[in-house]
Amino acid sequence: MDGKTQETGEFMDRETIERIALEALKKVAPEADCEGLDPEKRFRDQFEFDSVDFLNFINALQEKLKVDVPEIDYPKLATLRGCVDYLTPIMPNA
Repeated sequence: MDGKTQETGEFMDRETIERIALEALKKVAPEADCEGLDPEKRFRDQFEFDSVDFLNFINALQEKLKVDVPEIDYPKLATLRGCVDYLTPIMPNA
C-alpha cells in the first residue's frame, strides 16, 4: 500500500484525521465556529451540540473513516484533540 487507506484514499496522519473530524463536525453543526475551536474543550461547551448531534458526529466519523467506535469509547471523542488522539492509532498508516 502507498500510505493511503483503501477506503478513503487519504493519508491518515493526525492532520488528515483532524480535518475529517472538523468536516464531520461542520456537517452536523453548521453553526459551529471551527476556526475558533479549542481542541481541548468539549464540543458541547463551545457551541450548541446536543446528544443527538454528538451521535450524528460519531456516525459521520465512522462512515468517513470506515471504523467502528465502541459505544464505551464515545466520550473520548468529545473534543477535537480526543478525536485525533483516539483515531490516529487505529487508522492504517497513521
